Amino acid sequence: MGSAWRLPLKEKMWLLFLYPYSGIIRASMYIFPFRILSKCLGGYYQNRTLSTVVTEQQRMLAWRIGRIVELATRATPWEAKCLVQAAMARTLLGYYKIPYVLHIGARMTHEEGEPLKAHAWVKVGSWVIIGGGGLQAFGIVSSFVSPSLLNDHE
Repeated sequence: MGSAWRLPLKEKMWLLFLYPYSGIIRASMYIFPFRILSKCLGGYYQNRTLSTVVTEQQRMLAWRIGRIVELATRATPWEAKCLVQAAMARTLLGYYKIPYVLHIGARMTHEEGEPLKAHAWVKVGSWVIIGGGGLQAFGIVSSFVSPSLLNDHE
């Protein structure tokens, strides 16, 4: 967290919000079934590979959000892996009205103790801002999009 002191004020505020928020998300994963939690990820859009159209300014802000989410989760005493990070990023992207796609994927491992692995990643435009490498290594099981994108197509 030493590099956090050099961040701009807005990004320090993000960190102050994201650190405890990651714990709330993590605890929620133990308390609520996924069908309830998934409503917080965005609008369900089947299992499609999608991209959004964004401005360069939105893409750069989304990239910063992704870096701050990664920084915040490095310091947590609880596990804050891909789905927690994706939910955190989705929240800030929603706040700034940046269109996003959150994918959840899975793959078979053929390992006895863990036959299936899952992964979550967030795309803004064609850029993965959280959970890089997901599309190449995992088949998409579910896609969630910014609610505003669903409203445009209904």
